[in-house]
Amino acid sequence: MDLSTQDLPATLQAFELQDNREIFLAEQVVSSQSDIDQFTSRYTGKLIKAKKTVVKRDSSSVNNTVQKRNSGMGALAIVITLLLVALVIYGFYTGWIQQKLNIKP
Repeated sequence: MDLSTQDLPATLQAFELQDNREIFLAEQVVSSQSDIDQFTSRYTGKLIKAKKTVVKRDSSSVNNTVQKRNSGMGALAIVITLLLVALVIYGFYTGWIQQKLNIKP
């Protein structure tokens, strides 16, 4: 079996014919003629099908930088905590908390 270099990489599949059925035996992705020759010699006498393999480029493999996700919830929690602390300090400073809780200075 010969494939042109434009058809590579390709996926080769080997099947055994039995009672008008194809029984799957093996599958291999090949990228050279020597790989094809090895596969076909290993499965001599079997039905061998070839199909072009689509190579998908993953953008993360091209650019290995990790982008940090900004979490707005962390900043929001800090702002709410600081606001509550400021209100408690202001409440003690003006005496409002002591008045509401009936605390005598």
